Amino acid sequence: MTLLLRADEVAPLLDLPKAIELTERAFAEHGKGRTFTHAPFHLNVADGALRVVSGALLDSERMGLRSGPGWGLTPPSGNRTGVGLLYDTNGEFLAIMGYPFAALRVGATVAVSTKHLARADARRVGLTGTGNLSLPILEGVKAVRDIREVFVFSRDAERRQKFCESAAKTLGIAVTPVDDARKAVAGMDIVLTATSSRKPLFPADWLEPGMHVASMGPISEMHEDVYLKADRIIVTSVDNEDNYFVRTPPFPLVDLVQAGKLKWEDVSELGAVTQGRAPGRKADRDITAFHESQGGFGDIALVSAAYEEAKKRGYGQEMTF
Repeated sequence: MTLLLRADEVAPLLDLPKAIELTERAFAEHGKGRTFTHAPFHLNVADGALRVVSGALLDSERMGLRSGPGWGLTPPSGNRTGVGLLYDTNGEFLAIMGYPFAALRVGATVAVSTKHLARADARRVGLTGTGNLSLPILEGVKAVRDIREVFVFSRDAERRQKFCESAAKTLGIAVTPVDDARKAVAGMDIVLTATSSRKPLFPADWLEPGMHVASMGPISEMHEDVYLKADRIIVTSVDNEDNYFVRTPPFPLVDLVQAGKLKWEDVSELGAVTQGRAPGRKADRDITAFHESQGGFGDIALVSAAYEEAKKRGYGQEMTF
């Protein structure tokens, strides 16, 4: 029997601490070579795209996919909730569920990357972008570091001000809007980007020793020179970086490899870092650069946990296909 679950049924079943635990466990499997990943697939149409992300966790014996509207596509109802399909690794069809965890997964991924790559004494965060992922990634960082101040830049001054007021209430710390992109980078311990920009957001010469820089948006958010200046480059999936679904350049890491300025061996995966199989931060003065490349195994970890909890609580409707 397959369990059919609504998004509003499963949404309360996972919170950020639980999501961080599940995500770190998923990266541990990835670091041991116990996952299968595939770069996200986009079916592009005139007004947007259908996005499909898939993955498998072999130790957890779970595999599946999630799909939903891609960037730029919002249905008339305004509901962008995707759907998750969950199987065990023997092919048993376990669940279909509304997938309300996209932002939670990204926040948890940022938390895991920050835990392993940012300095332990990181206190100041600079953020560029005030979209749907901006608050979740701040919450993720604050969950693993004693953050005291956040400085936020975006192009829309009114939206920036409103975001900072709301984020300050949620986070319980000072969140300050800034009117210059450099003010969200200079003097920061952690620099976050979460935009839809197809152009680099800042040059490498803005970076300072000891910074951890993390990009959640398009692969093009960070300039090639940012990666070259970094002491460590970390992604969630090298395969996804090399086969990224957006086919419009630039592709900084791919371009650097093709130009002979970088080798894929110089790029570590976060799962390998969490397992001590690849270097992360070695010294306080290191600059670490992280890009979240959307490995689907993280989604499957959350879908699987929500399914198990829903079964315990008797949620959903059993169906046969």
